[in-house]
Amino acid sequence: MQRATVSRQQIIDELHARLDRETYVLAAWLGGSDATGRTDALSDIDLQVIVGDERVEDTISLVRAILEQLSPIEHTYRLPEPTPHGHAQIFCRLRDADPDHFLDLLVIRESAPDRFLERERHGDAVVLFDRHGLVAPAAMDWTRHRERMQSRLATMRSVFRLFQPLVTRGIRRGMPAESAQAYQIHTLRPLVELLRMRYCPERFDFGLRYLDRDLPREWRAEIERLAFPGPDTFLTLHRQAVAHFEAQLEDLDRGEWSVTGRTPVEGD
Repeated sequence: MQRATVSRQQIIDELHARLDRETYVLAAWLGGSDATGRTDALSDIDLQVIVGDERVEDTISLVRAILEQLSPIEHTYRLPEPTPHGHAQIFCRLRDADPDHFLDLLVIRESAPDRFLERERHGDAVVLFDRHGLVAPAAMDWTRHRERMQSRLATMRSVFRLFQPLVTRGIRRGMPAESAQAYQIHTLRPLVELLRMRYCPERFDFGLRYLDRDLPREWRAEIERLAFPGPDTFLTLHRQAVAHFEAQLEDLDRGEWSVTGRTPVEGD
């Protein structure tokens, strides 16, 4: 592997300096690990910018030009539009930077309402510049969030037991890869979502990310144990994961979801 000559901080500093010169770039901040205080040597760069509504493509072109002055861009990927969140998003990796230090750029139109600034979900934005006070913590819409959570819970309640044979039959057919995929989708993911609803409802939909801060230590260890089954232990771990799901669902139905006190699973 070629030695990295462009550091993560160099990329951030150059983008900060150059974007700040362009008045159509109204604000820029770091999200992700920087916003949650979890940055380490393996962290990528989550850069979010707010721009004039007609300057999205100009901004993407400018960012690419800035990066090219640091190093050739080795890989790039832009999410097909419309994106799920409604913003333009592009990923770039530099040839001369550590592969972990790729750029995840989110370009937000000034008129767009959702800027991923809810502290409960996204942490505290590390503001690089903000010309008009646009990067302010947003109030969490708990009513809408609770509705989304209730909808997901209703779906899991309906399909979890129904779909468990999709998990076990691959083993019985001698097709372990099929079972491994189904296990992650239909068993482990719903279990993690239930645990998140109990212990960190604000991020119930974050999957297996941030388990070290969002779940109690014993549950994090249990999920990590269940996440890597070998063929010899697969069916045993599947039974254990199903039992955990059923137990958590029973706790939910008894109202034992008061850890945060902010988002009751059952509406008042």
